[in-house]
Amino acid sequence: MKQRWQFIVTEFTHHFPYTIIGSLIAMAGAWWFGTEHLNQGHAEELYSLSRASFHLFHPLHIMLSAIATTSLFWRHERHLWRAILVGVLGTTIPCGMSDYVFPYLGGRLLGQNMELHMCLIDHPQLFFPFLAVGILGGFWAEERLTGSHLFSHGAHVFVSSAASLLYLMSFGFIAWMSDPRLLFPAFAIIVLAVWIPCCISDIVVPATSVRMNPCRHHHDEP
Repeated sequence: MKQRWQFIVTEFTHHFPYTIIGSLIAMAGAWWFGTEHLNQGHAEELYSLSRASFHLFHPLHIMLSAIATTSLFWRHERHLWRAILVGVLGTTIPCGMSDYVFPYLGGRLLGQNMELHMCLIDHPQLFFPFLAVGILGGFWAEERLTGSHLFSHGAHVFVSSAASLLYLMSFGFIAWMSDPRLLFPAFAIIVLAVWIPCCISDIVVPATSVRMNPCRHHHDEP
């Protein structure tokens, strides 16, 4: 048990720099795109484009998270139904925290008039099909691709950064683009919304669920 939690703490530490980089890239791109629209007085168009983009990145986030979670579990334990359950729970709850809960609460704490929008309830057609494809993809990737969980986790971090930021922009918090005082708080929200839930999804859930060789990882291989 101690070795298992040492593994988890180590992985959290290793993935923090990637979260910082992914969040900076997402914010830089959103700032360049968003300020151009705001300077032209097209705030409503920015909201509309942000929402459309969120509903693209959120399903992609669901799929990549399911691939990463399922493939890491399948790598260590070949139990079909447990792997599916881990893929479902390890994706649904952390991705909801990352894409809805953290951005919503973060915006509210900063005094923004945030709208709570949950695709899991409002648009299930954008959630469950991508969850299923991601779980199936996790099985296929672990069988066919060496280090598939590493690639899917890296892509997962960047897409999660974009989804969390787009939620902020879509549902009540674009003030960070025009007020420098809100720039760092918005960045902190994105970092926390990505780092904690994504590591829970990709690392904690599968690592604590496997019953055999839970701490075997690519870093330990010769």
